[in-house]
Amino acid sequence: MLFGAHHEWGKLREVVIGISPAEDFVVFHEPSQRWLTPDGADFSRAYVGKRLIDVDPERAKLIERQADALAELVAHQGVTVHRPEQLKGEERVFMAPNGEGAQLFPRDGMIVVGHHVIDASLRLKCRQRERYGLRPIIQQVVQQRGARWSSVPLGSPGCVDGPFLEGGDTLLNGYEIYVGISGCASDLAGADWLQALLGDRYRVIPVALRSNVLHLDCAMALVKPGLLIYCPQKLIDGLPMSLRDWDKIEVSVEEATLLATNCLVLEEGHAIVDAENARVIDELKRRKVEVIPQPFDGPIATGGGLRCAHHPLLRESILA
Repeated sequence: MLFGAHHEWGKLREVVIGISPAEDFVVFHEPSQRWLTPDGADFSRAYVGKRLIDVDPERAKLIERQADALAELVAHQGVTVHRPEQLKGEERVFMAPNGEGAQLFPRDGMIVVGHHVIDASLRLKCRQRERYGLRPIIQQVVQQRGARWSSVPLGSPGCVDGPFLEGGDTLLNGYEIYVGISGCASDLAGADWLQALLGDRYRVIPVALRSNVLHLDCAMALVKPGLLIYCPQKLIDGLPMSLRDWDKIEVSVEEATLLATNCLVLEEGHAIVDAENARVIDELKRRKVEVIPQPFDGPIATGGGLRCAHHPLLRESILA
């Protein structure tokens, strides 16, 4: 196996980890950002369009440091790490005409399912072109590894009509693929597109989320076979049927807001978890999961956690 992933676990061999140069991050605000805390929403509205380093330089530098520290940690675990290229000049203006564009969260702009690598369709205007910044990495795996490259059609510029399909909403469980639907990101048209691409052997299962939840991985994590973390209050119809008899670590809305369900699984029974989610770390350890606590509060304050900050290119896992 040279490329691909079938599950959320399995030994991670190769990965993309995001970048956030302090001088690049631009504050953004759009109507669909219903997931923001009141303080976060006030900050976004007050400084929309401004560089974060100009309004809060300490925070901008913290995000950069923590993203780089994550890449270094994962590399020390023996994983091959790729980073997006920093955008410059006119290319950056084209890539992010409405703000952001730091490519901090590669999870969303691409999706790896099986041997497919997919250009995602993002709902936020400031991120709609983000997938192009991942093109050099995608082209490499297509040319050298035989990955199958597809692109979700872009949704409308007004971010109303899809299809929208984002990696943060897409969780892998073998032939079952879960896609979160909240109105903030992916939609049913995106889930239908993915089902058509993968074919009848797969089941793409929409998971209804509360309207203030950005992505499915803000409400649920599959840590290893038979073990998940979830926030029941963020799921409208509960867990998918095949997950309901799994061992569950339940988190509160407050913990989920701190992205307690958003971790980086290195392999079955070994995960990197945000250091501030101490209770979840203790629950994982009780279940014989080796945990590496890693500070990640800077990126989390912008709405994305450890899962958002990476996307697997190669996981060693086998379809049953």
